[in-house]
Amino acid sequence: MDQPQELLQNITVCLCSFSDSPDTQALFSYATKDQDKEILIETVKSQDGSSWYTVYIGGVSRHFRVPDFYQEWQKICINWASETGVLAFQFNGKTLPRKVVRQGYFIKPHALVQLGRAHHEEIFFHGEIQQVYMWNSTDSVHDPPMIEWSNLSYETQGNVVLDRLPWPRYTC
Repeated sequence: MDQPQELLQNITVCLCSFSDSPDTQALFSYATKDQDKEILIETVKSQDGSSWYTVYIGGVSRHFRVPDFYQEWQKICINWASETGVLAFQFNGKTLPRKVVRQGYFIKPHALVQLGRAHHEEIFFHGEIQQVYMWNSTDSVHDPPMIEWSNLSYETQGNVVLDRLPWPRYTC
């Protein structure tokens, strides 16, 4: 996959996932040689049964509480702008309260992108992931993505099955 060659000031990452695991799970990891959690998206179930997503930008986390989503596809999108540090999180089309993280920070290029695993951690995903996209802007609808689900070159590790049924098999 083509890697960004310049520092990223704005990003959008969108994906769909489906799982019934109660464990903390990694969905998307963008790790550089200097920062394992340059961009990391995890889903977490708390002891009280509440559901959360944790998003890391430059190693700093912000948490987003979401409605219970057991046995449903979840479509998430994050948008982050360096200038303001504003991190927006959309869950199934609804925007959650925005947070500020790493204002003035720049996402480094030359990254290792992993789906379903946190870089250098034993946090994996158990379920299905589809429709993964990443843009180097916060207004993603008009720009071609840097990472496009259908054009990824990848290597699979562990218990991974690639489902090559015609799209769209599921909708999210």
